[in-house]
Amino acid sequence: MNKPNRHNNHILETESNKFFNFKVPNEWYVDKPEHDYGVDYVVNIVTNNHVTGLSFSVQMKSKIKEKNSNFAVISLKRSTLGLFNTKLEPVFLVAYVQEEKEAYWSWYNELEFDLTSSQKTYTVNIPKTNKLSQIDWNPISKYVQEIFGVKMLVEGIKNLEYDEISNSQILAWKYYFSQDYEKSIFYFKNLLKEKPNDIAVLEGLAQSQYKTFHYKEAINNINKTINLSGTPNQHLTKACILAEDGMQNGIKGKIIEAKNLFKEFLNKDNTQFIFHYNYANTLSRLRYTKEAIYHFELCLKLNPNFEQAWKNLGQVYFDTKEHEKELSCYNKALIINPLLPQALFSKGVTLSRIYNKDEEGLSLMLKAVGNDENMLLEYQYTYFGIAYAYQKLENIKEALNWVNKGLDHYSEDKVYLDFKSNLLINNWKENEWLIDEALRFFEFRLELENDYKSLYSILLIKQLKDKEPIFNLIKKHTSIFRETSFESIKACDLDISDGIIFLLHYDKYLDFRNSHSIYRYSMHLISELYLVSTEFWEILDFIFAKSFSNAITQYFKDTDFNVITETILEDLIISTRSIKVMFPNTDFLQEDAIKIMAQIYSEFPTIIIREFGAQTGTINSVLGIDKTVTKPEFSEEWFEKLNEDSFIEMNKKLKLLKDN
Repeated sequence: MNKPNRHNNHILETESNKFFNFKVPNEWYVDKPEHDYGVDYVVNIVTNNHVTGLSFSVQMKSKIKEKNSNFAVISLKRSTLGLFNTKLEPVFLVAYVQEEKEAYWSWYNELEFDLTSSQKTYTVNIPKTNKLSQIDWNPISKYVQEIFGVKMLVEGIKNLEYDEISNSQILAWKYYFSQDYEKSIFYFKNLLKEKPNDIAVLEGLAQSQYKTFHYKEAINNINKTINLSGTPNQHLTKACILAEDGMQNGIKGKIIEAKNLFKEFLNKDNTQFIFHYNYANTLSRLRYTKEAIYHFELCLKLNPNFEQAWKNLGQVYFDTKEHEKELSCYNKALIINPLLPQALFSKGVTLSRIYNKDEEGLSLMLKAVGNDENMLLEYQYTYFGIAYAYQKLENIKEALNWVNKGLDHYSEDKVYLDFKSNLLINNWKENEWLIDEALRFFEFRLELENDYKSLYSILLIKQLKDKEPIFNLIKKHTSIFRETSFESIKACDLDISDGIIFLLHYDKYLDFRNSHSIYRYSMHLISELYLVSTEFWEILDFIFAKSFSNAITQYFKDTDFNVITETILEDLIISTRSIKVMFPNTDFLQEDAIKIMAQIYSEFPTIIIREFGAQTGTINSVLGIDKTVTKPEFSEEWFEKLNEDSFIEMNKKLKLLKDN
């Protein structure tokens, strides 16, 4: 009966694993990852029975014999090396040679590779002088401490003596190294109660608070360490906190302060890639794009495997609209680290927004947040990017779902608020299930910031048949109709429901009115015989606001600049109705009434023509339309009607002539 044979490769693998595990100190413990993606073991360092939280990864390679007398030569995939670059802990490379009954070791962190090249595999020469059988594990432990100190920006880590520190200190650093920052904050704070000036603990606390976005506390504690010690590393930490706080919360002053600190480091040493990287990040946020590109390129010249620098350089190219270069940078970042969430997401945004590859772009964005849920909190507009892609794919439910998630975190952010407003405005009519949510949202936004478009949407959705409630809402939420009664609106024969379109661009109209006050027309109507009522100016303001907003709305529908003048002229022709409430008193002597009639007949059309010119000029400027192409013109027929209607309305008030 034939029995199964065990393959030589399996025997070799078992032999090499036993050799390595036998050499690891008994006090330390070895974990084997559930999935082998380039890491065979994670070795956890234990000192005096205390788990330190320090660890290093191990990549094992085995071979039967080695021809080279000075090196054990092994081959590693580019994807594996890319994974090593992403790890906090250092990576320990081990090559076991069966014929020699020996393993040789080297730190990956001390080797140099260009992972952006087209190579799929890389050769590594591990010196045979580094025999695993003769290794001293104490320097290994110290090396790991130093790497953690450098990567986590806490110099005190290098000097921790585990034989001398307390259990509470060991726990604090253990949670810090495992990146469980909430727990490390708790233990660091307790330690400071006993020793408030422990510099290493203060640094660890500041870094933990920085990683958990508690920037104010982080700055406070790093400032304490600077007052006590003032090492360059502490100033670098402060600059990083200021930069991150400024970028996350849009505080330009902090970004400028961080930029200046990073520049000081560069002036002292321009050979450190991380100094160029930090400086470039602040430059790009301050829109110094040429300088930012220059320093990102210097950074990548010094360290071509820094995937985050490739990603951030791509972001600068997005800002400069050089999208081919942008995608090239993202692709290089993803060659180094195929799972880099920021590069996946940014590439997805550009594919969707710029190249209209919405399905592919959305897939990358969802993959990014699936790989790193923290992205949703670290980057304010992650939810927006996904919602926008779903909207382009006409998946309204998912678009609404993602924008609502964004508003859960950023309830007053204008980008999210405007996106949801536009999503609901454009879709509630065709989707009955949206109506209730739309009404709730617009009422919320109206209460939040007195948003005029929200008021417009509420009035549109409710479709109020009674005009007085519409009037009352407009009076409550705008500066129009402060002194005007609903009876005066009816007297002027104005359709208040038709006029609500003024709310769509009322914010722009208010800006226009600030520079073109409606009362500048009062000189045309000054008279000793009457006093112009406030109601007249407010009703005229309402008519003007409608023509202004309606012109912009109609332009956006078909982008025909001629529609601007046509719409304004059509709306302004009814402005003569405001004459009905120009002044309350009509008991004039005939001679005085004739003077009033002559003045209004002459001056009121002048007011309307001046307003027409002001509105067309301003709207053309706001929309970026060449004024030479859109000369404001009105027909003789329109002008005659304006004069005729002015005369008729004045005669109705003054009753100088019979109606016929």
